Amino acid sequence: MSRITEVDTEFVRAASVLRERAQSLRGQALFLSAPLASAYRRRASELELEAWLAELQAGVPDEDIHPAA
Repeated sequence: MSRITEVDTEFVRAASVLRERAQSLRGQALFLSAPLASAYRRRASELELEAWLAELQAGVPDEDIHPAA
């Protein structure tokens, strides 16, 4: 049985931007001192959680939602 869902593209676009920012912060953390790197990774995790929530709000099917790292 196929499910038909309407996906809100604005939330999907927002999730993509949040994930890109999180990835950038994780990359930058590799070159920072330990305390600052930890803060960057923590913020990246927060952004990934926001992206995950945005995908849920968008109506993206469960199997297509990117897991938060």
